Amino acid sequence: MLIIVAEKASVARAIKEIIEKRGVKAVVLGLRGHVLDSDLEEKFRDWWKVDPAKILELREFKTVIRDSKMYRELVRYFSNNYVEELVIATDNDPEGELIGWEVYTIFRRYNGFARITRMRFNAITQEDIWKAWQEREEGLNMNWVWKSAFRRDFDLATGAAFTRLLTLSTRKRGYRGLISWGSCQIPTLNYIVEREEEIMNFKPKPYWIISVKLETPFGEVFEARSEKIMDYGKAREIFEEVKNVKEAYVVDYRETVEVVRRPKPLRTDELLRDLNKILGISTSKILRIAEELYSRGYISYPRTDTNQWSTSFNFHETALIALNGLKLSLKISIDRPKPLNGSKNDGAHPPIYPTKPYIKDDSVEWSVWEYVARRFLANVYGNDAEIIKQRALIRIGRLDLKTSGSIFKKTGFFEIFPYFKPELKSIPILSSKQVLRVLDVRLLEEKTKPPDRLTESELLKLMERDHIGTDATRADYPDIIVERGYAKRVKKKVKPTKLGMFLIKCLREVSPRLVSPETRRMVEEYMEKISAGSLSYEKALDTCLQIYHKLYSELASRIDVVADSLIKSIEEGGD
Repeated sequence: MLIIVAEKASVARAIKEIIEKRGVKAVVLGLRGHVLDSDLEEKFRDWWKVDPAKILELREFKTVIRDSKMYRELVRYFSNNYVEELVIATDNDPEGELIGWEVYTIFRRYNGFARITRMRFNAITQEDIWKAWQEREEGLNMNWVWKSAFRRDFDLATGAAFTRLLTLSTRKRGYRGLISWGSCQIPTLNYIVEREEEIMNFKPKPYWIISVKLETPFGEVFEARSEKIMDYGKAREIFEEVKNVKEAYVVDYRETVEVVRRPKPLRTDELLRDLNKILGISTSKILRIAEELYSRGYISYPRTDTNQWSTSFNFHETALIALNGLKLSLKISIDRPKPLNGSKNDGAHPPIYPTKPYIKDDSVEWSVWEYVARRFLANVYGNDAEIIKQRALIRIGRLDLKTSGSIFKKTGFFEIFPYFKPELKSIPILSSKQVLRVLDVRLLEEKTKPPDRLTESELLKLMERDHIGTDATRADYPDIIVERGYAKRVKKKVKPTKLGMFLIKCLREVSPRLVSPETRRMVEEYMEKISAGSLSYEKALDTCLQIYHKLYSELASRIDVVADSLIKSIEEGGD
């Protein structure tokens, strides 16, 4: 018997259909994610009896069954003495490798001699699946397995220890809720709190602008403005000098051409950030939709940090898929690809691209697929756009005014990929020493404005910059901090609640390292070393848990003050 195990039921169905057409008979099973998991030993289950600090001293964890129904089904097949080969076909990334290892360990309990191989593919297409079948590897990438096991066990230990410390200290004061802590969710919350603090501490300052409406000899009307004048007396004085002047003249007029490069091959972070702006839905939902499109064979694997195409990539076939799905007839030669590559390559997956035409409808799935298809065409076959930037210096009396405008010289890739196409407004073409008629002069009072709250798109960009989480996990954290009651979504922006503000403030006063991204970044760097094979799981886990044990001790020494502050914020309530 030949058994193939995929990570999802839809992928399992696709694999079975594709290989059976080629004469391969197999039992193909689809999982629902992880079958096994890590947990604390039984003696650590009682929150009140065990000092949470003891959890950070653990270096081994108990393996438990997460999906009992799936576990029983695997055992039913694996206990068959006639299994000749187990093929692991889980997602081709470290998390998929760990799931594959779970299947491997269950299988070895019942069959110690059968062959175990690995299928690796990045798209659910006949070509990719059949190639993965023919080129299946012996065994698993254990560096990936240990990398994901490290993340799982480190997050379990640190999350359990800090969450228990914070929660138990507030429950002693009558609170019945959970005060959750995680080494990724807290730095994510810290970004939101820092921005809110900037807004709260912002003091608007008035300034004055002299605005002049001008007309060219050809009847073209436009506006020019002075620089900001911070002193009202000076602004009023200048205004009185120029308010009755009837003519102005052009001191300087220049045009420069700005090149807007076409987009690079698509990575997960860009997919989530862009579609969050375009569709206004959460990044976690976008990722779920992208994964569903992948499992149904419409796009390639959507969890990737690569923005480079391999030299063997089939651009022609992918372009036909994109054009057929979009119903476009563009004046491009798909036989002459000219991709603009980036500098990132995660060594596991290609950039995201369309693998099957999607029939247009009004669904969000269509919008996601359309974005992926247009991005591919813009990157591989589009041209850079060119914008003419106009700048003019105009003098009225002794006052200098400035004005600017823009106009497309070449729309380039925006014809294919219209998202974020700038709305340009031009000014008249002027010439040096040209005389202009003054139509109106006004003195305007304005005020400096505070920064806006962060959008999810901006939040993910900060997380990527500071290496908080991975392309596969970042989308989850905005949802997590909202579910924990630390933040809420307001008009497509993320705003901290009073509890979230107090939590960050209290942790920051104990040690900035409890909330800063630098501490978690160190953990991510250790994971990359495990993945590269230059550091063992055991050494990385021991080092990182020791660092967080010291931070825990600092927090524990001031936990009464922290708990009192948190209780105060909870009692006050509000946003």
